[in-house]
Amino acid sequence: MAPIGTETESGDAHATCGDGGRAPGLRLGLAGCNDDSGRSAGSPRTAAGGGAASSPARDGSAGGGKTGSPLADVDPCTLLQPKDVPELKHDNFTKARKLDLPGRPTCSGYDYTVEIVDGGADVHDMEFQSSQAEALPAVAGHKAVMSKTLAGSETQCSVALDVTTEEFVRGSVTAGDTPAKVCDNAKKAAGVVAGRLSA
Repeated sequence: MAPIGTETESGDAHATCGDGGRAPGLRLGLAGCNDDSGRSAGSPRTAAGGGAASSPARDGSAGGGKTGSPLADVDPCTLLQPKDVPELKHDNFTKARKLDLPGRPTCSGYDYTVEIVDGGADVHDMEFQSSQAEALPAVAGHKAVMSKTLAGSETQCSVALDVTTEEFVRGSVTAGDTPAKVCDNAKKAAGVVAGRLSA
């Protein structure tokens, strides 16, 4: 299993998603990109009119109607540490590191990432209204959606937590023996992150 946030075998992968952000060589959870071509079985489909199917994640105002970037000075590595979720790999050789990506400070660990995404309302809406976004119950008062992507035989689950109308935090996890376990671990990680956001 390749660590999240490392170059792919071809070395030419790019993380891009509607906001123009480009991060060469990084594999990040981009389930907010509105592309149904990679939609896995069981994920929500778009409605007949081309709009996203109705879901609780689409109800209510984004970020509780809050605006701004309250996490602008927050180090994403303070929001989640491997020891917070025992299933994440943690030892002296796989320490998480902060990546300063424009509009998307990221903490990259061996089998997880935490991104603070401040891409404006369009990027926020794309994440939470994507046909691949599965609504979850609120986590510590934050609207939450989960998406699952497959890269070969590896599953990655990402949970995005709403902060404001322009800003959200996305945690992505690849740790787990089965796709269901990977997503369970992503939800556990989201609970830790949400608790620190609310503190």
